[in-house]
Amino acid sequence: MENNQVGSLIIIGTALIVILVLVLLFLAVFYQTYVLKMKRKEAELLLKTSLESEKNERQRIAADIHDGVSGDLNAVRNFISILLRTETDADKKEMFTEINNGVEAALENTRLVSYKLMPPLLEKAGFVPAVQDYLDRINKTSEANFNLHVNGFAYEIPQDKAYELFRITQEFTSNMMKYGKISQCTIGLNDHAESFSLLIEDDGIPYNFKDLYATSKGAGLKNISSRIKVIEANFEQIPQEKGNKFVLSVKK
Repeated sequence: MENNQVGSLIIIGTALIVILVLVLLFLAVFYQTYVLKMKRKEAELLLKTSLESEKNERQRIAADIHDGVSGDLNAVRNFISILLRTETDADKKEMFTEINNGVEAALENTRLVSYKLMPPLLEKAGFVPAVQDYLDRINKTSEANFNLHVNGFAYEIPQDKAYELFRITQEFTSNMMKYGKISQCTIGLNDHAESFSLLIEDDGIPYNFKDLYATSKGAGLKNISSRIKVIEANFEQIPQEKGNKFVLSVKK
């Protein structure tokens, strides 16, 4: 009888110890998962804050250049125009003309810098007009042909996502021109019930985005990846016989 009681106590004690160990293991795993989750959220928040700060700083500098530097240069240009109209000495007129040409070049450069920092159409008219304007500009200076296909796309992309998608488009197209040796690039937009997708396709040198991202020391691909995370887009590279094709799917 006593032996049976001792045996029962041993079994109960062992079971309690096993249960206690399992509970401790569960708590340890739960705590680790919780810590990892919090760290991931913290990293995402830091990334979002960093990109938001960058955007605000770009806006501020672009506005300063537009309102400050461009305004001063316009005033100088107007003053030189008056001098050119009133001056009769040929040598002085030639000198004023050269100064005027320099001011015009400086104005054009400030417009270009301001545009690169923050395209004005992006906030005023939205993603599609801003991208169309951007592609029109690079078509004028590039041997490659850049096209935008919207296929009746009518969804108004929210400003925060539009900004990140514009920068992603800008980064991809810059890389194509620098390294891709492309002749054609198509940017497309497609509307779906609960999401929309941005397609970027070229006929240049093929590469694997993930492999290149893992080994690249440059900031371009990392910036693309960071912006994709911030807007929580699904990024897919579709294998091609020639060129590259990427699709970003974004929830509405």
